[in-house]
Amino acid sequence: MSTFILRSRHWLGAALLLSCSASLAADVYVSFDDQGMAHFAPTALDDSYRLLFRDLSTGARGARRAAEPSPEIRQALEQAAQRHGLDYALLHAVAQAESGFDTHAVSPKGAVGVMQLMPATASQYGVPGTDEALQANLRKLDLNVNAGSRYLRALLDRYDGNLELALAAYNAGEGAVQRAGNRVPDYAETRNYVSRIMAAYQPGAPKTGIAVADNSGAASAMWTRQDDAKAVRQFEQGFMVVPPRKR
Repeated sequence: MSTFILRSRHWLGAALLLSCSASLAADVYVSFDDQGMAHFAPTALDDSYRLLFRDLSTGARGARRAAEPSPEIRQALEQAAQRHGLDYALLHAVAQAESGFDTHAVSPKGAVGVMQLMPATASQYGVPGTDEALQANLRKLDLNVNAGSRYLRALLDRYDGNLELALAAYNAGEGAVQRAGNRVPDYAETRNYVSRIMAAYQPGAPKTGIAVADNSGAASAMWTRQDDAKAVRQFEQGFMVVPPRKR
């Protein structure tokens, strides 16, 4: 399929049109520029793009679920959550947002694995080795999940349990939060990341994942601002969304 890029302020309507077109059946990625304009493409052209629609034309119809971890990944998350005093549902939501539970995920900035850790952060939180050895160890599931969980625990402790600030720091870095006056930085990506996880996270939720509502009969709406939290949450409860991995 040839590459297409669409720019639209009526971004949801444009995306719905694309996703419903048989001739354009494909994944649809979206990126927002500084003016709130939506840009669509069938692949992530850079790390500002995130998955908006997954092409499910060959799969089952009806209710859709968010991506589920494999039994091995679920076990690693459960053990790390218990080890570091975290709610499994929170760790599940963060891992899903970071990598979609992809152990081989590598961001354009070099973040690696299920928890999308940069090598320096991984080393600080317990992944052994240097250079090539560190890179190899960072790709090991248990080491990656354990280090990411330790980092998230440390951020929660640093911000006195303020989950939004901890998530913002995990995404944008502690320095960015500090420069923002210990608030969520005014970065569209970070605000979207935080709002997405806060909307998905259900404290104490069962370990079977988070159901995503069936949107097949929902009326379309036109949302023109990426930072409209209510609209974003309503939208993302109806579609499978994978965030950008930017560090």
